Amino acid sequence: MSAIVDTTSALPSAAVIHTRGLAPTGLAGVVVNAGCANAGTGSPGVADAAAMATAAAATIDVPDHRLAVCSTGTIGDRLRNDLVASGIAEASRAMSPTAGTDFAEAIRTTDRFAKSGAFLLRFAGGGQVTIGAAAKGAGMIRPTMATMLAFITTDARIDADDLSRLTAEAAAASFNQISVDGQMSPSDTLLVLASGAGALGPGSGPLRDDNLRRFGAALRAVCRWLAIQMVKDGEGAEHAVRLRVIGAADPAEAKAVVRAVGESSLFRTAVFGRDPNWGRVTQAVGAALAGAGGDVHNPEVRLDGVASADVDAAAVMERSEYDIEVALNRGGSSAELWASDLGYEYVRINAEYTT
Repeated sequence: MSAIVDTTSALPSAAVIHTRGLAPTGLAGVVVNAGCANAGTGSPGVADAAAMATAAAATIDVPDHRLAVCSTGTIGDRLRNDLVASGIAEASRAMSPTAGTDFAEAIRTTDRFAKSGAFLLRFAGGGQVTIGAAAKGAGMIRPTMATMLAFITTDARIDADDLSRLTAEAAAASFNQISVDGQMSPSDTLLVLASGAGALGPGSGPLRDDNLRRFGAALRAVCRWLAIQMVKDGEGAEHAVRLRVIGAADPAEAKAVVRAVGESSLFRTAVFGRDPNWGRVTQAVGAALAGAGGDVHNPEVRLDGVASADVDAAAVMERSEYDIEVALNRGGSSAELWASDLGYEYVRINAEYTT
């Protein structure tokens, strides 16, 4: 059983195009390459993605239509099929039940650290399931989806419709609430694979009721953990902040304002510089609410509970992680976004990406 959520970009990568042609609930695995995004490569790139699936499927005795393909790296370059073939052969020889950390390491590009983990979910009535996770992402991060790739494996026994719904909910509550640089990737993919090999007891069927709800909560938590790791690993980032907008007129306004602030270059450079310049926030709020009805007030800005105008605000901004709350006083809606700062190293990395 499987479920997948991918980029909303109008120019998806060849790997995404290829995988969209497969049955989304019938995937049994994934083959991933790093270093070349295979995006902007047209029909030859799609053929390369298909060849990649065929080569990988042959090594593990799985039909190629059950193998997803993901690629990450430089846009516009064709895959080197000879390198892909030798890499697949080498990876197949190294496969083992304990190689999850090797996989997470192999899919890195500009990531400073690998992102992977294994989790055990116990149910109140007895029984348990495992959830494994691996992801990559440090730049070109702007949901929806967020270049990020994330892979979840579990032995849970779960219906296809339930897994698809819970996967979409997990993406919305995690990868779609982060931003490193406000840039959408053509390659973003969240893939969840459920083997069904686990059981809650003799004769147990798919997860239902409270056990299903608990699994959904666990899936959201794991995805959120991976997403926050991406923000903390943002290219050149020294700070990660949780930005919370409260008191918006409605949910759409809350989301618009939290993105306007969190993706503002002026705001993010202020975070990098440890500069409690609340004008960077009000400027972004004012732009987001341009033309909005009702009274628009100067927002109240607090950093870990400290007012932005307080002399202690600068000390809060020395922390590597902290919360920023922006109160609009226009209604009862709220929204959150996890974001990284913007510093010199981000410019260097992306100015020299292909040279």
